[in-house]
Order: sequence, then structure tokens, then C-alpha cells
Amino acid sequence: MVDPDSGKKRTYYIGLLLILLAAGLWSLNGALIKLIQRQSDQPQAIGLAVSIAFYRSLIAGIFLAPFAWGKYHTLLPRTGERKWYVIRPAGLACVLFFALMTVFFVFANTMTKAANAIILQYTSTFWIFGLSPWLLKEKPSARDVPILLLAMVGIGIIFAENASTDLPGLMIALGSGLFYALLTLMIRMLRDSHSGAVTVMNNIGSAILILPAMFIFGSFVVPTSMVVLLLILGVIQFGLPYYFYSLGLARVPAPHVAIITMIEPVLVPVWAYWAVQEIVSIQTMAGGAIILVAVLLAIFSAHEARKRELQEAVVHPENG
Repeated sequence: MVDPDSGKKRTYYIGLLLILLAAGLWSLNGALIKLIQRQSDQPQAIGLAVSIAFYRSLIAGIFLAPFAWGKYHTLLPRTGERKWYVIRPAGLACVLFFALMTVFFVFANTMTKAANAIILQYTSTFWIFGLSPWLLKEKPSARDVPILLLAMVGIGIIFAENASTDLPGLMIALGSGLFYALLTLMIRMLRDSHSGAVTVMNNIGSAILILPAMFIFGSFVVPTSMVVLLLILGVIQFGLPYYFYSLGLARVPAPHVAIITMIEPVLVPVWAYWAVQEIVSIQTMAGGAIILVAVLLAIFSAHEARKRELQEAVVHPENG
């Protein structure tokens, strides 16, 4: 006899793996943006940040488009809904928040250290935990709260080390955290849509929204030395992980995702040092170690919570 719950368990753990893989690939962002910045004649110009954000989204969307072929109808309004909009409202919000997150994050990386940018983006976890009960009806369990607080201690330690960085870059990084949280919640709302279609919609839609800024500030012609880096940024660092992220969010509750993806700020300073010798202090490494412990505890907590849910479903099948 086949255990019907074994498939649910496997699906859930596959979702965890996909989220971890996405966070690992995302962690290449700071190093790649810093390398592109070195290739530019105007490394802190607004135009550079706009150009990176535009090409990263455009390349990712084009690369992933074939993976979602024939699935774009899942983004349309459900039967019976008003159809004055072409895409479901959560989809429209998703594109907007994706574009804002992309632009704010790239700006932050060109104005401050990669570690600062990614650490402050992960203040998104506060927003996700606060808004999930309201928007998704997904309440974090009591056992998740201490894990979140532990992770935030790690982030606080790293931030204290870099608090002297100029205020504009830090504020922009905080803004990217808010939009990242809203994006996560919208993707979770679209979990019944095809993950590839959601990812392509976000990337192509983001490129379209950024296009007017490209005409004003950006440059459609980039040096040959930057082309390869932009392709890597668009495909490997941006396109694939957001596809994995969408797949994972269809299987894993948003509060668990918020904690598990905190492995990204641990890895970002490592790659930034390897790529451009951006120094990581002992204090930053200590904070990263605390975050990593929190991630491992979150995975264990998710594993135990899932086991209990499955056991209760067997004992009380009428509740399932």
C-alpha cells in the first residue's frame, strides 16, 4: 500500500531544497555587480545601476521564457473573477514589487558594501512574519520566533560593524528589503500558477517598467567585457534561482522560506571577497555564523513541524 502522505512529505522537502539552492545562487549577486562596477567608467552613476537592473531582468526573462511555454494561462484571472485586468491582481503587484526590489538592490550594491546591501535586504523577514498572517493566513509558530530572533541577532552584529557606511545606501538597501518581502508574499499568493510563468512575468515585466529609466539614465550599449558578466548575472544568478524560488514557495510556507533564505547574506561577503577582495571582518563572520545556525534550526523545526502535521492527519483524518 502506498502512503498518500509520503508524496506530500517529499514535495515539502523538495521545496526546502529548491529554496536553499535559490539562496545559494542569489548569493553571487554582490560579487558579480562589483565586478561589473569595476568594468564601468562611471562605477557609481545612476545609469550603471539602471542598466544592470534592466539587463539582468531582460536576460533572465528571455532565458526562462521557453520553460513556461504553454503555461502563461495560469496567470489569467480565475473563472468567475472580474476580468477588467489582463493578469491576476497578485501578478500585477508581483511585477511592480519585483521591479522595485531589483532597482533598489542594485543601487544599494553600487553605493555600499555587498554585505551591507544583502544584510539590510533581509530585514524583509520582519515584514514577511508580520504580513503573512494578514495576507496569507499563514501564522509563524511560536517555535519559529526564537529562531527568527537569533537570526536577527546575527544580522544586527554584522550591521553594527558597517554602521558608518553612508546613510543613502543603507536606506535604499532597507527599501529593497520591504519590496523583497512584498514580492515573496505575492509569489506565495500565486502558488497555484505555473512557477516558470510567474518568474518570466516578473522579469519581463520588470524590464518593461525599468525601460523608461533606461532611456533617461541608462545605456543600451555596454562594453564587451561586461556582456559575459551580465549574461551570468541574468541567467545563473537571477533567472534560475527565481524559478527555483517560485517552485519552492509553492511547497513551503512563507515564514519558513523567510528564515531559510538567510543563508544568502552569509555567502555574499565570501564571494565578494573572492571576486574583488572586499574585506570581511571577524565581526561579520561571527554574525554570519549565527545566521547559519538559525538556518539549520529553521530547517530542523520545519522538519519536525511537518512530521507532526502528518502524524495528526493519520490520527485525525477528518481534520485533513
